[in-house]
Amino acid sequence: MEKQDLYIFNFSIFVLKIVTLVIIVGFFFSFIFEQSVIFKSQIGGASKVNKILSETIEGEIPIFGSSRAQGNFVPSILDDNCFNYGIDGAQANVWLFFLEEELKKNKNTPILINFDLLGLIYGHGAIGNYTPNWNSTKDILVGKEELYYNIPFVRYYGQYESYLRDYINEKINLTKKTDNGGSFEKNTLVEAKFKELVKKRENTISSFDLNEELLFKFNKLINSTSRSIVLVISPYHKSYFNKYENIEKADEYLISLSKIKNIKIIDLRNYIVEDRMFMNTTHLNYDGALVFSRKLKELLTTGGIVNCRDTTYSSNTTSIKVVAI
Repeated sequence: MEKQDLYIFNFSIFVLKIVTLVIIVGFFFSFIFEQSVIFKSQIGGASKVNKILSETIEGEIPIFGSSRAQGNFVPSILDDNCFNYGIDGAQANVWLFFLEEELKKNKNTPILINFDLLGLIYGHGAIGNYTPNWNSTKDILVGKEELYYNIPFVRYYGQYESYLRDYINEKINLTKKTDNGGSFEKNTLVEAKFKELVKKRENTISSFDLNEELLFKFNKLINSTSRSIVLVISPYHKSYFNKYENIEKADEYLISLSKIKNIKIIDLRNYIVEDRMFMNTTHLNYDGALVFSRKLKELLTTGGIVNCRDTTYSSNTTSIKVVAI
């Protein structure tokens, strides 16, 4: 009987050692994978989240927003110190998180935000953008409370392939151009395909909405800083507005924001009119991004915003105050 107890005891120790070894190897592999793959991708959402949380670059001018930020703003044209933090699928809850983290830093550079005409709404894109820094990002994600996201190695289950694919695609860059966090489509859609997208967009209802919680947070952040915050409405294809239900509400909100001392509005929603400049009805291709970014550059001074005066850019419905040199 004593020999059986000893056997059970030895087997328990053996299992414990194996489990401990697996945990150690898992933690080590997770760390290496993060540092060598996830955080090495310049345009990866997870890398951008990690960068805003862990790095403070004194002269950096950040660009926040959705894929329309990532694919429309060419950082190197705007300023040598610009970095594009745009993330596919990210809406106001995400760029407000970035804005909050940026305002914690002892900096005085301006902040550029691509302001989508969907308004202040929720949307986070791929969950893999946030799992490496789950403890710092989980509050911005609605309805995502999985406990295993707190466990290194395990939390990437089902996502390793995605991280590797993004890393390899960025290195190869066959159809895209990468620029300081920005990712731009170099190819142009054939005319027939683009017409299909336009027809679909013309029958798609869009509207502007202000979520109360996000609005409260945005107002709080605005009032907490004297740094210049520039909201940029980057170009949309004209078909986007065919069934846009409440454009007046969007314009009224933008006008109200423009009256705040440290907030400036640059409204270039209608600036690009040529179909060949668009990747689809809401995103520019690289040629369009170059044209848009050069125009935006005209309205910003190198290294920051100085000697600003009021001017107007006329949209279809109203005139919005913008930054000008």
